[in-house]
Amino acid sequence: MPIKILDVDQSDYQADDWKAVETAEQWMLRIPQLFITERSKQTVIGISEVGMDCRRCVARKLAEKPRTPDGSWFPFIGTAVHDQLENGFASRWPDEYHLENRLHVHSYKGLELAGSCDMAALINDGKSVIVNDWKVVGQTALKDAAKGKIKNQYRTQAMLYGLGWKKKGYDVTHVSLSFLPRDVQLSDAQVVMLRYDEDLAMESLAKLELLIDAAEIIGWDAVIAKQPKASFCWDCRKYEQQEDDDVASLI
Repeated sequence: MPIKILDVDQSDYQADDWKAVETAEQWMLRIPQLFITERSKQTVIGISEVGMDCRRCVARKLAEKPRTPDGSWFPFIGTAVHDQLENGFASRWPDEYHLENRLHVHSYKGLELAGSCDMAALINDGKSVIVNDWKVVGQTALKDAAKGKIKNQYRTQAMLYGLGWKKKGYDVTHVSLSFLPRDVQLSDAQVVMLRYDEDLAMESLAKLELLIDAAEIIGWDAVIAKQPKASFCWDCRKYEQQEDDDVASLI
């Protein structure tokens, strides 16, 4: 990455100039270290991963297979935006929203499916909620959202959050996916709402149970091998890198 002192030719740098450049290089190199969070190290399946297109990675997550943790700039931006939205809504409208509440969705043979929901807006005198999940995305995802092209993974995630709120005793009328622009104006955001569909949530949980039942019979490695991979999957790369590292360590 270019680091330069304006109006000074590099050939004229003095010792203090080089020290300043070295210091800037250090802080820039440290930023990627902040990408690796506890969440990126998590091996247990989360609510947001249940509906992934790559069923092989869903099985890997159920099996709690280790993977190489990583991170990148765009998710880092998304995390920062989530933090600011949580703090802002909590400080200004504390009685109107539940923010980052921990939800328990399902238990089955050792699986405890739980996660943190970005937001639930209280309506009907606090008896009902509208669930909301923030998505900080690029322009392609914004255009897809505008056309109603929503990933099954996102639909499933939202419905499972809805189920979690139902289990807390609330009536859930709708779930929402708020697609916030990462690199254009907020006016370009797309908010996609769906009527709460508990059947979709339960169907997704039934699929997890089938995988768990199958693993009891033939083992997780066989179950994972039988699951279809998505045409392109970042998580597959992380798992395969970890598998390669594990093999290399034995050689």
